[in-house]
Amino acid sequence: MKEISSKDNRIIRQAASLSEKKYRDAFGMYLIEGPNFVRDAVLYGGRLRFIFIRAAAMSGEIMDIVSMASAEGPAVYSLTDEAFSKLSTTEHSQGIIAAAEKAECSEEEFFSDPAGDLLVLDRVQDPGNLGTMIRSAEAMGFSGVLIVKGSADLYGPKAVRAAAGSIFRLPAFFAGSPSEAADLLKKHGKKIYAAEMEAMGRKALDASRSLARLTAKGRDNALSAMASAIEKARDAIAEANAKDVAAARTAAAARAIPMRTRLFG
Repeated sequence: MKEISSKDNRIIRQAASLSEKKYRDAFGMYLIEGPNFVRDAVLYGGRLRFIFIRAAAMSGEIMDIVSMASAEGPAVYSLTDEAFSKLSTTEHSQGIIAAAEKAECSEEEFFSDPAGDLLVLDRVQDPGNLGTMIRSAEAMGFSGVLIVKGSADLYGPKAVRAAAGSIFRLPAFFAGSPSEAADLLKKHGKKIYAAEMEAMGRKALDASRSLARLTAKGRDNALSAMASAIEKARDAIAEANAKDVAAARTAAAARAIPMRTRLFG
């Protein structure tokens, strides 16, 4: 284990730059913070390149994670508080951060399960909502998530935290536009179930004070309008009980309702 004391160290500066999307794209890596997330990355193929440990927070749990990751061969560094704080994006860090390679999934791999349900996220701009919906999709048995350009970055710190370990277990594929997403789904024989505001109870949404701020924004609202390409290609509307929508406390929770309805309704 090598030691780094300066926050201006080249490796620290490169890792810290991963807080910005342009550098995540350039280096093909992203940051994972906290023992639970790093452990999940090790267990589910997160492809770690670097592990950074705050020297003052070294513990048996953290060393166990490092030992588990040793087979992958990531470089492990012990950092001073100053250097570690340059990387941390949480208020109360638990002393371990890893840099992982972005997952790569081919079209063939992503659509390999002909019976699998896929979640399509069309311009979901809040990273916390995006991550939470991915976590919900895994819990409900979906086989992958198709993310349309214009959505929040899957590999941003907030999305990674919200998705929790689901980011390592649920394959993601990216479409450059809504029309490309619709074409891909049709090409691979998928029926498109689209949630729209009217089908899920506009009055219930408007009456929900907890969602009023979200619906007022008009773009990344609780149930944003579908792109015309997806709307035209849809096979059915995923309806939901208006009371359930009104009771939802976040946009992500509201969006999870048609997932549940599609599977169990």
